[in-house]
Amino acid sequence: MPYLTNLTIIERSVKGKGFGFDFWLGSIDDSGILFQRKARLEVSGIRKGSEPLIQSRVNMKLKQISPSNTVAPGYVAVVEFGTPKARIVETCRT
Repeated sequence: MPYLTNLTIIERSVKGKGFGFDFWLGSIDDSGILFQRKARLEVSGIRKGSEPLIQSRVNMKLKQISPSNTVAPGYVAVVEFGTPKARIVETCRT
């Protein structure tokens, strides 16, 4: 994520609160605001899968993270380990 967004993981999200994501991201450019929660990140892995399967998992994770879209910008990252390849999608903020 730092290479794509200048954001890095700062803490795990609270589980069971209905937010639907794994990590809070913070800025790496300004150490004074590193620990401000700038964005959300949901991650998922697939051992081996086709493009349609990867896209299906992305869509599932976008739906999962959507209840917290008003909180902060968000990202979904799906990694397919067989090839390997990754798809990272920015969520729509509502």
